[in-house]
Amino acid sequence: MRRMFALPVLIAGLAMAAGCSPASEPGIPTANGSAAAGPSAGSADLTAYVGCIRDKGVQVPDPAPGVQPRAWIRQQAEANPAFDAADIACHHLLPAGAEPPAPTISAQELEQLRAFAICMRAHEIEMTDPTPDGNMRIGGRLEHVTRAQLEADPAFKAAHQACKDKLPVESEKK
Repeated sequence: MRRMFALPVLIAGLAMAAGCSPASEPGIPTANGSAAAGPSAGSADLTAYVGCIRDKGVQVPDPAPGVQPRAWIRQQAEANPAFDAADIACHHLLPAGAEPPAPTISAQELEQLRAFAICMRAHEIEMTDPTPDGNMRIGGRLEHVTRAQLEADPAFKAAHQACKDKLPVESEKK
């Protein structure tokens, strides 16, 4: 289940790039208004990427020195529902290696995910069909909720219960 909504949303966000121009300054403004150090200030220089995320109105902490970019991105996505939209716009600024690898998905699993999405929509949960890598997005009133809020929503729980038999076995385990 986890792969179904948290990771795909992050991966979907990372898979699409839209316009956010790189920061022209070498550092990123921090909470106290000073500029953070340049490329050596975190792992794999997330400076331009973090600046773009902030330009999109999402408040994020500076990555701690030594933190892996993938781990930092995952933490931000889990902590802030608005992060995904900013991530989509700023994806092109990620340093090489910061992006998680796209999951491999068989044609059969893709068709199962499509059947799941159709079923969820039939139960009034707005959900996109899966992309070729298996990513799906929840829309409508549940688009910006946290994972905990999603799992606590009675309509979502009922729809998921009715549709979970359509999920590929691996996705349901997580």
